[in-house]
Amino acid sequence: MHRVVRRVAVLVLGALVAVPTTGALAAPPPVQTVDVSQRVGNESEESIAVNPTNPNNVVIVTNIAEGFSGLFKAVSFDGGLTWATSIIATGQTADDPNDPLGDSCCDPSIAFDQYGNLFLSYLYNIEIPVPIALSTDGGLTFNLIARIPKPDKVTGVGMRQGTFRFTDQQTIVTGAGMVWLVVNGGGPIVATGARVSGLGSVGGF
Repeated sequence: MHRVVRRVAVLVLGALVAVPTTGALAAPPPVQTVDVSQRVGNESEESIAVNPTNPNNVVIVTNIAEGFSGLFKAVSFDGGLTWATSIIATGQTADDPNDPLGDSCCDPSIAFDQYGNLFLSYLYNIEIPVPIALSTDGGLTFNLIARIPKPDKVTGVGMRQGTFRFTDQQTIVTGAGMVWLVVNGGGPIVATGARVSGLGSVGGF
């Protein structure tokens, strides 16, 4: 009986001694801070999303300096070490005549779903509808897929009587087989969704 006890004690001690040695060898690398935009001016109201089908695919979208149409976009496929950056949604100006996203103002919101679809919503500079755009290549390109209108008639009964005059503060989220947008529709809160069945397969809102 004593021999068995001694052997067990030696094995346990050996395991305890080995654990800190292994942990020291597996220490994580230091975290790096990267200036993604390298721009001056206002870049607030930012949104970030990580692709569940490829965790190294990270996308950032922010607004840019006041007085200009456009959103700053950055895409990484190596976990944030390097980034491809661009200004999108400039309103089909002479600088970007092929931009299909319109003249964006602000409030970008992005979300990946289970299939790797990346949804983007934002506000226009002048127009009232809320655009929704889709990317199927990890955020490199977007195409407009919907424009959510402001309700025709306000129905609020609170302090402002539903008289908030413009759409604002929209957010886009995803769930199992669904994508949803919620927005202040000029008084009433509007929520609308669409079914999603695969990469690039999105129903109507």
